[in-house]
Amino acid sequence: DPAMTALLRSQYFEAIQQSGLISGQASRFVASASAGTGYKPPAFCYTAMHGVGHDFAKESFQVFGLPPFCSVPEQEEPDPNFPTVSFPNPEEKGALDLAKAHSERNGCDIVLANDPDADRLAVAEKSRETGTWTVFTGDQIGALLGSWLWEIIGKTSDKPIAMCASTVSSRLLAEMARVEGFHFEDTLTGFKWIGSRAAALNNEEGYRSIFCYEEAIGFCCGDIIFDKDGIAAMGVFAEMAYHAYSQGSSLVNRLQQIYDKYGEFVSNNGYYFFQDKAVITKIFDELRNGGEYLTSVGKYKVESIRDLGEPGYDSTKPDRKPTLPTSNSSPMITMCFTNGCVAQFRASGTEPKFKYYIEMKGQPGVSRDVVQQDLTEMSSFLLETLLKPEENGLSTTRSKL
Repeated sequence: DPAMTALLRSQYFEAIQQSGLISGQASRFVASASAGTGYKPPAFCYTAMHGVGHDFAKESFQVFGLPPFCSVPEQEEPDPNFPTVSFPNPEEKGALDLAKAHSERNGCDIVLANDPDADRLAVAEKSRETGTWTVFTGDQIGALLGSWLWEIIGKTSDKPIAMCASTVSSRLLAEMARVEGFHFEDTLTGFKWIGSRAAALNNEEGYRSIFCYEEAIGFCCGDIIFDKDGIAAMGVFAEMAYHAYSQGSSLVNRLQQIYDKYGEFVSNNGYYFFQDKAVITKIFDELRNGGEYLTSVGKYKVESIRDLGEPGYDSTKPDRKPTLPTSNSSPMITMCFTNGCVAQFRASGTEPKFKYYIEMKGQPGVSRDVVQQDLTEMSSFLLETLLKPEENGLSTTRSKL
């Protein structure tokens, strides 16, 4: 129904205008740049990745008071064959190559990419000093958006602020909440869980939910729609980029400022392929250790353990029962160590993959190289000791099965 679609579209962008997401700074920065203040605003290149996002992205920029972006013409129109990419996921290696090349030719600093249905957002930035590209991870985009929304909305809110993230996302947002004093919760993976919890906090528990995300580049900004939304997130992100550039900074530098304040967070996420489903039960049984959960793994001391399999266990709770839902078919174990490392293990529900998410938190002032070295050493030990890849027939590639 074209009329209903037009109405919903109008209501959506009106809701953005009234949401508090638009700080007005981008418009002021554009005006000051036009007045010859010497600051050069960022130029954006956008790709719809052969999906439906282009027209909505144009209107998002208009609503946020941003100048038009440069669009990748080969990927602008919907095309179910996705002829220019091997797989239409902005996270895939090489998916942003065409957009980066188009940026190079047109003098753009930042690539913004939606997936085909425009509910996710990917970002890359070219350094004006070195010409090198940085493709940001979902966790890094989440840190940038969360920090920005805390600055423009959270600090002056008349209601307590809440943010959420999936449990396999970075713990940086949780650390930000601890330092700044807002409420944070982790949820099961997927916006079915993330959005519903953010909505409950906002509508039933007295909080204002201003941000939630998952590491797979899904972001929900504000309380307009409690689902991932690449269109609103793109407008918020672009305005935040204008602010960074107005300070003579960049997205990379702004991210480093976040790390300097809260500590470096470095992750090693991946998966093994398995052939026999029975090996998953074996691994989880060994992690559970007959109900006597591990207190250490080698020299690394365990601070807490949460098991979201049946019947469930959480060492941080007085009754040892986890607050998140448990599942016998989709178990997940989270191990927090005293040195700031968090290791999470779960089996994929759709593919023969056993996934791991290992993150190391450094103290503020400790360099990223040091934290990365600690993570590399520890994650290698944890994977070999806890998962026993060779013994359990786990492989990093399908061809070895």
